[in-house]
Parts: sequence; structure tokens; C-alpha cells
Amino acid sequence: MGLSTINPLFLDSTKPIGDKVVTNVELLGLTLEPGDSVYFEVSDHYGFVQRFVMQKIETKKSIRFNAEVWLKYQHQIQYRFSVVSEGKERMTSASKEILAGHVISEKWEPCTDPTPKIKKDRRPQRPSGAPPEIKKTTGKLLNEPGFFDQLKALFD
Repeated sequence: MGLSTINPLFLDSTKPIGDKVVTNVELLGLTLEPGDSVYFEVSDHYGFVQRFVMQKIETKKSIRFNAEVWLKYQHQIQYRFSVVSEGKERMTSASKEILAGHVISEKWEPCTDPTPKIKKDRRPQRPSGAPPEIKKTTGKLLNEPGFFDQLKALFD
């Protein structure tokens, strides 16, 4: 059973957002030279980058590469494929952003950008030497007068 025959509507209804799911990654249309390896690189919404080796599967009709990775369901990810030879990147695909699901299936398209990279961190950085931001609360403390009135208002 190929990855393209799985019904995502049936599978999507079984998992709440944020649960980890096994994502089947499939890459089609790539021909490797001897000594080459294919990797799937993924970056989550925190900027954490992981790299997975893809396994070659040959059939009479085609050659494809597969990997199974655990991702947080329906969370934003950024990914790309890379061909590595002797420890150096030889070719890469363009980076793409999607919501993680059960299947990622792509046709190989090499990137024309000489240095495509996955963004390592999307969070805004504070300037070096600046003190960390302290959040101030405006609510009353538990031991201050009026706490019981607040609780009573919650129950009413």
C-alpha cells in the first residue's frame, strides 16, 4: 500500500492537535550516484533542527526514498531534502513550510539557491547585554483582601 492511497481525512480525525504522530516522508524522482545519501531535515516551531536518513525503496516502476519521523500533529514545521556525498552537501531542495500531518510526499526538485538553509530559530532575539524581560502582573495576591470576593464571583 503506497503512501498516496492513505485517506488523510480518516487519520486526521483520530488525533488532537499537538499529539505526536508518525509522519511518513516520501521523496520521488531522485537518482543517486554511488556513495550518495539522502537526508530529510526538519525544523519545528522552536527552531530545533533534526536530520533523518532516508531509505531507498526500488520497485519495478520507480525508485523512492522513505523515512518515518515523529512530529507534533498540526504544528508548523519547515523541511527540506539534501543529498550528501562524502560528508558534504551536494544538492538540496528548497525549504518548505507546512503543518505536520501523517504524510509528506514530494517530487525531487533541486534548489537553485546556492545556500538554502532551514531557519534555526524564528523567535525574536533580545540584544546582547540587555536584561531579560520581566512580566508584571496586575492581579491581586492570594493573601490580599478581596480574594474571597474574587472566588465567590467565579462560582456565581
